[in-house]
Formats: sequence, C-alpha cells, structure tokens
Amino acid sequence: MGLDRERITQAALDLLDETGIEGLTMRKLADALGVQAPALYWHFPNKPALLDEMAEALLAGVADRASPSDDFGEVLRRCATELRRALLSRRDGARVFAGTFVVRPNVLRMAEKVVAALMRAGFETQTAMRAMFSLLYFVLGFVIEEQALTEQLRAGGSEQKLDSALAAVSDMDFPSLRLALPELQDLDQDARFSFGVDVIIQGLRGMDGSIGRTG
Repeated sequence: MGLDRERITQAALDLLDETGIEGLTMRKLADALGVQAPALYWHFPNKPALLDEMAEALLAGVADRASPSDDFGEVLRRCATELRRALLSRRDGARVFAGTFVVRPNVLRMAEKVVAALMRAGFETQTAMRAMFSLLYFVLGFVIEEQALTEQLRAGGSEQKLDSALAAVSDMDFPSLRLALPELQDLDQDARFSFGVDVIIQGLRGMDGSIGRTG
C-alpha cells in the first residue's frame, strides 16, 4: 500500500491511542508504518504539521447536522457536544488540537456554524467571534482535564489522591467547600460539561435583552 497523508494520519491517530501524545514520535510512527522516517518528512515536515493534520481529521463530521438557522443556543450546544465527543474519541485528543491554528475545512466548518448562528441572532461580528472562541476554549480545557483524569485512573492512585484532597478540605477552615463535598465527589462529567455550556449560552442571552430573546 502506498504511503500518503491520509494513511500516515490514520496511523498516527492509532499510535496516539497506544502511546499518548508524548510517545508519538516520527520514528515510532515510521516503525508502525514499516518505513524509514525520511519517508514521513516527504509528506509532513515536522511533528507540529502532523498534529495539525490529526486535529483536522479528529473534527471530521463535527457540526455537520447543525444549521445556522436553528436557535443559536442549540447550535452552540450541538457543536460543543460533538466537538467534545470527537476529542474524546482518541487518547489525548484535546491536547492534539490545543495550541494548533488549523485553517482547514473541518475546523472552519464548525466555526462557521457557530458564528453564523450568533450573527443571525443579532450579535455583532466581534461578539460572535469572541463567543465562538470562548466556547472552543471551554471545550478544550474541559476535555484536557477529563482526559487527564482518565490517564490517572489508568495509572492508578487517583482515588487515593481524591480521598486525601477531600480529607484536607474537611480538616481545614473552608466551610463552603465542606458543604460542597458531595459535588467534589461527583465525577459525572456529562453533567458538568452540560452545565458549563449552559452557562456560556445563558450568559450570551443575558448580554442584551433584545438579542437572541426567542432562542
């Protein structure tokens, strides 16, 4: 089978699942493909270029079903949910995407859906763009933490760390946090994610009573 960008990218994503982003090297990728490393550099000049292509591949299909004519809140919620699902589909998926500036169709398609829905709802261009970035940064940060927790569970010892942290809160003079201990113990990531997205949407709705009132 010939070597092309698509095959290399798919192999890199598979290797990512095995090694994580630190273990993903061009040499290991070349070994997995049964080629010499220079063969990869013909298609990708360096690892960052490969990560850009991997990030674009991760977002394939994200937001395809979202219509800018829908209520902007529904568009933002759908895009955020699908982006999170896409990033979680691969080990360290959020870290692959974070820090890149991928100007590719899959990434731009999602951004277009969000910005168009907000502008249709009456938001100014600057507000729509800032809202899009705020949503993107929330999803990336959330999934990075979510996947870090998964790695801790994989390595073991995370439950002991959590128990120690809860004990420290109980022993110290943090009365509000003591009352919130049940929430600290609740690891329902879906509920936490939905809450965060809702905060962003409701914050946008409250920016101006005449903007997005019907959504």
